[in-house]
Amino acid sequence: MQPFPLRTERFILDQPSVDDVDDIASYCSDPVFEMFVVTPWPYERQHAEYFVNEHVPGGWAQDDEWTWAIRDGSGQPLLGVICIRVDSGMVGFWLGAPHRGRGIMPEALTAVIDATFDRTERTDVLWECVVGNHASLRVAEKVGYRYTGQRDGMTLGRDGASTPSWTGRLGRDDTRAPQPGWPRG
Repeated sequence: MQPFPLRTERFILDQPSVDDVDDIASYCSDPVFEMFVVTPWPYERQHAEYFVNEHVPGGWAQDDEWTWAIRDGSGQPLLGVICIRVDSGMVGFWLGAPHRGRGIMPEALTAVIDATFDRTERTDVLWECVVGNHASLRVAEKVGYRYTGQRDGMTLGRDGASTPSWTGRLGRDDTRAPQPGWPRG
């Protein structure tokens, strides 16, 4: 698959580039990543270089993972990253700490969900996060996912084991309105 950009009302989603390596390394060094994101820890610049130069292009070339940088506009600095694992339908996303709380991720996630349904035969898009990651949970709730419970996650932790995860599903024909039944706290 050839990478393609996505546009939302406020943002552009395009390819992470070598110009983003320092921001990726900085953002992924946030202690929140150690607790809630399956990235190498401690996160170093070499991990960001691998991500930009090998992981992202490889996912597009094999058509198994589509990954975008989230930006305020073309040529602007990286705010965060979002992806869809095409075969499983699982989304993944993160924002750099200075950019949290601006409503960025629900807007970006909606664009990725729409692109997935437009470009694939998938009937649903899945989401999961480590139990306790309330920020991720609220994003999924806002875009209309149905909460499907707490269980061992499909995404394995750094140690290769499943982690207790909150899970959700959004069907192709589901309303995008927030659904009841989400954990509070």
